[in-house]
This record gives sequence, structure tokens and C-alpha cells, in this order.
Amino acid sequence: LVKARLHRQMRTFRLVFAACLLLSVFGTAKCGIPIIGGILNAIAKRKQPDPAVRAALESIEKQFSLDSEKLFKIKEEMVHQMKAGLQKNGNSPMLMLPTHLRKLPSGGEQGSFLALDLGGTNFRVLKVNLQGHGKVDVKQAKHRIAESMMYAPGKELFSFFAEKVKEMVPEAVGKDCPRVPLGFTFSFPVQQSAINVGRLVRWTKGFTCPDVVGEDVVALLQQALDDHDVNVEVVALVNDTPGTMFAGAYKNPKVAAGLILGTGTNLCFKQSVSKASKLYEAPASSSRPSVVTWFQAPYAGKHEEQIINTEWGGFDSTMRVLPLLAYDVMLDAKSVNPGEHLYEKMISGMFLGELVRLVASELIAKELLFEGQVYDCFIKPGTFTTEVMSKLECNNNMNNCKKILREIGIDKVSNQDVDVLKKICSFVSSRAARLTAAGLAAVAEYLNKCDDCLVAVDGTLFLKYPKLEGRIESSLRELLGAKMGVRFLPASDGSGVGAALAAAAATQGA
Repeated sequence: LVKARLHRQMRTFRLVFAACLLLSVFGTAKCGIPIIGGILNAIAKRKQPDPAVRAALESIEKQFSLDSEKLFKIKEEMVHQMKAGLQKNGNSPMLMLPTHLRKLPSGGEQGSFLALDLGGTNFRVLKVNLQGHGKVDVKQAKHRIAESMMYAPGKELFSFFAEKVKEMVPEAVGKDCPRVPLGFTFSFPVQQSAINVGRLVRWTKGFTCPDVVGEDVVALLQQALDDHDVNVEVVALVNDTPGTMFAGAYKNPKVAAGLILGTGTNLCFKQSVSKASKLYEAPASSSRPSVVTWFQAPYAGKHEEQIINTEWGGFDSTMRVLPLLAYDVMLDAKSVNPGEHLYEKMISGMFLGELVRLVASELIAKELLFEGQVYDCFIKPGTFTTEVMSKLECNNNMNNCKKILREIGIDKVSNQDVDVLKKICSFVSSRAARLTAAGLAAVAEYLNKCDDCLVAVDGTLFLKYPKLEGRIESSLRELLGAKMGVRFLPASDGSGVGAALAAAAATQGA
């Protein structure tokens, strides 16, 4: 904002200087007066934007603003919902799911493993060579999932995954080949009963494939691999968030939590088993030593901690403290899971661009933006993306911003239109940052690590969106005080490496 203000002041100074120069040349001559008057008129217009537009922006900014009192209430409510979700029969929209990952990597793990990373609209197949000392060598192939595949029968989706694994490891085709271990990063709510058994609780991120909810996704992938004659064994199932925590811990064992902030969002952390009754009250269901057998012979007392997948995107689905606006309600109503994952819909990359579209569409309808001209990218949901938001917010050059908008079909744009759209982007992304900070402050407080909490983080929104990390840190200082010790460790590609580390844990007894 300071840079933008200085830029405007410099432009005004240049105009004033030009007027003075013309005045010195022409004096009071009649030919000079119209020129000078035009320049001064331009200055006056620049200083006075359309009053109706200004009033509309002030109203939107007020709606998206969150004061300290509201942030503190959100933080306290998240602490409460986390505690409730960890107790037997606890009623909480935060599922607080056991992951069966009990020990973080030391950095010394070695070996070659496959990983399949399904994080959203893209998935990857990776060959990961763990070299020890926190070093890895990765070869990968990235594939986009067609929208039609997100609604197709589950068998078709998993068959598609198996085909791409087969392409990556042709040497593993046929029963005479050595069995290759694979870690499966599956970034959706899963109820796990062992490190290699997990049933889908519900789809998120736009997926609605039938015949998968309630089923073991490891068994579905294994069956698809077997059907394609690929000699690969799925030995570990991880959510991308614990995977990111594992990958971060491989570089720095002091990691206390893992955060995903990209297409979707989630967070995990280490939990003491003794303080979470749901972790030892469930019946045993696997011969492997897992969380549900820790208090039963022969594993009694062997493990004291467990990585918990909070599924924090579901926080406050009952709307006790989340400040839902009319735009949030409209977005939620058109989503594939109305009434669910409201927190995720307010802070993650899949939805921020859509919020901007809804706000902008309202201004267009009032003829306060683009002179009321309706463009396709503001008609169809999902067409104004968070990537476009990011490009606009990081660009202070007016011509570049207009070029960005032309690329998405907006060909007639005034300087005021650009300024208005950039401010809407800033309002939406700033709210997302403050809500994220409230959640992180809640986790740091719950873990009693407000002064020293290292968070491994992955996700394009966090890693690439301009100013987002700084806004989160500023809000964290507001919530936790001067001694705020929440720090971030980028763990890019964490979900792929994390799955390989989980496979190492499963096959090497870590």
C-alpha cells in the first residue's frame, strides 16, 4: 500500500511540474490556459474516485474485516473443538482422525520407494530414493484429473491411477518382478484402522465418485494395480498433511505440526495418547501394532504419541463463531458439499477466486465495475481463479494488470476497474490469512508451543500467494504477543516424499 501511494504521489508531482513548466512558458497566454486547466482537471479527477464506488468498497472492506476480538473467539473455539474431537464420543466437526503414524523421521532413513500423491485436481506418481541425512532424489510424473473423472464410478478413478503407476514402473509389470512398496497420499478424510487400511469418510475438493465412501481406499488401489498386472504393494496410507509433516521432519526433527494450504487445507500434529480417549478406546482391527492396540498386549505402553489428522477444514460447521457473509453462503450453496468444510471454503485456494467473482459480480450488477459490462469469467462459477487473484495482487504495473485481465476475456478495463478488483482480492485474501492465523494460534496454544512451534507447510496458496505468509505472521503476533514463536518450514513436494517415508516406516519397522 505504501509503494502504491508513493507511485500515485509521484505521478501527481510530475503533472504539477508539467503544469508549472507550461505556465512559465506560456504565462497567462490564452493558448496555455486550456492545457494547464486540462492537467489540473486530471489531477482533481485522480484524487476523487467515483463516490459510489468508494462507498461500495468501504462496505465490502468492513464485511471482510476481522478485529482482534473476533480472532480470539475463533482461536478459543478451535481449541475447544480439537479437545472435543479427541475424546471418545466427542461431538466435534473437527474429526481429529488417527493416522497410525507414531514416530517422526530422523533424517537417516534410506531406500527406494514409490509414492502416489492424490491431493486434489492433480495427482502424481513418484519414484523416491531416500538417501539419508535429510536428502532425497525424486523422479515424478504429474497428471490432471478430468472433471468428468471426479464424478465417475470409483473403480474408473482407481483404474486410472493404476495405469499411470504402470507407466512409471514398467519394470514392475508381471508377477516375476520384485514387489515394489508404495506409499499412498490420499488427501481426503479417512478413518484408519491400520497404517495400510483406511475407509473414506467423505469426499471433499469437488470429488463425488460413488461407491467409494465407506470403502477401504488402499484395497481399491491394490485391486486396480493387481488388475493391471503391476507388482506393486500399497504398504502405507497417509493424508497429504501428515505426509508434509513427515517430509519436514526428515529435514528438521523439531517439526511440531504439518500444514497444507493450497487447493484445500488441513493440519496435523503430534498428540499424547494418554490425553485422547478416542485413541485407546476403539477395538483392535489389525495384526499390525497400531493406535487401537497400544493398550492391549503385546503392545501396551509401547507408543506414547500419535500423529493426528485434524481435518480442520471442517472447523465450526455449526457456525458458532465463523463470520459467514452473504458471499460465503452463496458459495457454499453451490458447492458439492453444502454446509460442510466452511472454514476451508473461507481460506483455501479452491474457493478464494470464487469469492472474488461473487463480490465483483455484485458490483457489476450495480454498474460500479466495468461500466456494468458482464464478462464470462464473472458469470460461470470457478472461472475467476485464485491464480488470477495472485497475479493481480503481486503486480503494481497498471498495464500488466490490464494484460492479465485481457487474458481471461476482459478487454475493456479502466484504471479504476483494476484498482477496485485488486482491492477486492486484497480483502478476500487478507481475511483468509487472518482466519488461518487464528487456527495456527489455536494449535500452538493447544500444544503449549506458542513460543516455539515449527510448522512444516506445503501448498501453492501459502508458498506462492503474495503477502499471505506475512499477513499470517502479523496476525499471529496479534494473537500470541511479542513472543510468538510459530515458524514455517517449507516442505514443498512434502506429500510425495512423505508417502515414501510412510512406506519406509511400514516396511522397515520405523
